[in-house]
Amino acid sequence: MTDTVIVHEPFTDCYYFGDARRSTRYGEVKRLRSFTGSSAESMIQQARGSIVFVKELAFQGLHYVSDRLLRSARNTFLIRHPVEVYSSLLSLKPDFSEEEFGFTALWEMYTRVSHELKLPTLVVESHAFRRRPAAVLSRYCGWLNVHFEPAMLSWEPGPIRQWAAHEGESQAKWHAALEASCRIEPPQSRRTEIRPEHAPIIERAMRIYRILSDRVEPANAATALSLKDDEACEFDEERGWRT
Repeated sequence: MTDTVIVHEPFTDCYYFGDARRSTRYGEVKRLRSFTGSSAESMIQQARGSIVFVKELAFQGLHYVSDRLLRSARNTFLIRHPVEVYSSLLSLKPDFSEEEFGFTALWEMYTRVSHELKLPTLVVESHAFRRRPAAVLSRYCGWLNVHFEPAMLSWEPGPIRQWAAHEGESQAKWHAALEASCRIEPPQSRRTEIRPEHAPIIERAMRIYRILSDRVEPANAATALSLKDDEACEFDEERGWRT
């Protein structure tokens, strides 16, 4: 849609480079030390289009996004099976933290939006989306009151945007496959061996994935991966994890 503006991961610089950053993984960029959540939200507010679509990773935005911005938006949560996330992440960031793995932050953001702010949410399961992109996107557009067009499912390959010099590691390398693509690719199965030190992270992520999968609209969940019950511990939505 030509009147849609995309704001891509505006809170990345907060998380990795700002004065209140939570990681020093990508080094120092002096001009970004003053970059804050307010700076990121100003970028969003300056975007001009009848629809402004903001894509962000929950762990990058969680500690910086304001309730005011969340209240002004229609909030969608895209979930992906933890083993698929792990398979993709391990080669690019083998020393990832649990926060960077994303599921604990995703759950915190979901409960903040749906329980604390009591805002409507929509959960989309990525495996189902990749199997039935037209059906899932059509329903998603309906939820947003946006006219669905089949042309939304294809595009010309090319960069998401011009990457800044400091974004080689924090942005550019993560989107090589996407920037070479022209459509939604169907899911492919591949064998992934989980390292012993990562097993507890995967287990906790699986519980969160299962809980959020239960909130996926049935029509969108039809092809989601099946899950086995995990009896290692119990999750209480009010109190958190209990072993």
